[in-house]
Amino acid sequence: MTKNRNISGNKGEWSEIYTFLKLLNEGKLYAADDDLKKIDDMYFPIEKIRREEVEGVILDYQHYMGEKVKIFHNEMLIKEIEPEKLNEQVEFLFNQIFSTRKGNLHLETMGNFDDFLDAICVNKIKANSKLKADIILELVDINTGFKQFSGFSIKSQIGAPSTLMNASKATNFIFKITGITDDIMNIINSIETKEKVRNRFKKLYELADNVEFYDISNRIFKDNLEMIDSKMPEILAHAMVYRYRDNVKKYSQIVDLLCERNPLNFHNSEIYRYKFKKLLCASALGMLPATIWDGKDEANGGYIIVKSNGDVLAYHIYNRGEFENYLLNSTYLEASSTKKHDYAKIYKNNDEYFINMNIQIRFKA
Repeated sequence: MTKNRNISGNKGEWSEIYTFLKLLNEGKLYAADDDLKKIDDMYFPIEKIRREEVEGVILDYQHYMGEKVKIFHNEMLIKEIEPEKLNEQVEFLFNQIFSTRKGNLHLETMGNFDDFLDAICVNKIKANSKLKADIILELVDINTGFKQFSGFSIKSQIGAPSTLMNASKATNFIFKITGITDDIMNIINSIETKEKVRNRFKKLYELADNVEFYDISNRIFKDNLEMIDSKMPEILAHAMVYRYRDNVKKYSQIVDLLCERNPLNFHNSEIYRYKFKKLLCASALGMLPATIWDGKDEANGGYIIVKSNGDVLAYHIYNRGEFENYLLNSTYLEASSTKKHDYAKIYKNNDEYFINMNIQIRFKA
């Protein structure tokens, strides 16, 4: 293997290879409760960790406690690594990631760590960005002994908070406006305050006769949301109004308002909480806004989180309820860049007025 001394990445990207080494070293994946605390008596033994950096070239990594790490290609043993060496490099990498203040961490500044990656046949630090699964684990069900490969998405608390759903032009929600003129349109579009998105939307509600959800600009994203629930586009549109008009950012508080105000007049207003949990979970495990989604979890094992203290914990399908609660209580609706995604500016189409509002979901710091 040719060593890549130009490998670099941010803390989140390096956290993926840290997770791989940490789990390979420990041989088990611990579950988390809905406060992201380790459940000491709930874990999943790891039989193998599978990597496919080059399409069709599959490597399986095995580590039995006290024995050498074994690397297999097509079930043929190709390398072995001393466990002491692995443990040493796990600690080294965590310290490197944690001590990096800003910007990217470069492999060329990490001493002999390049040689170690070469020795274990690792040439990339991050999975394919088009996939939700960042790591593939063969886990053992401690109750039945059943073994199965499962994909997990990885998020890191080391460094800047990560996103759960990235903003794009596909995530624009279209609102139709009635009762304004070109002069009012120009007044609102000219607002350039520090929080111009919120201030424009707030002023719009003050001056217009009505602002109502009209459509989603991307058909695929709309279909994906309707896969979760036929009312999901409307529910999410109301959530965006609370975010930009009322300045309520945390999703848990937005959902509280939905349950309280019940804009869709459900008989049981707690439906909003249930549906929002499903949306957040789908975003975490499989659904991408601009990609046709079949409703299945691509990260079919669940979610792995790298905590700031170096612990690696998981929300598996077995503790999905805790995972959904964690997502609801740990995310907020962020205002993304208006320059990139064509939103927060009133426009005319066939003498009717519209405005696009955009959604980006991020984890709280």
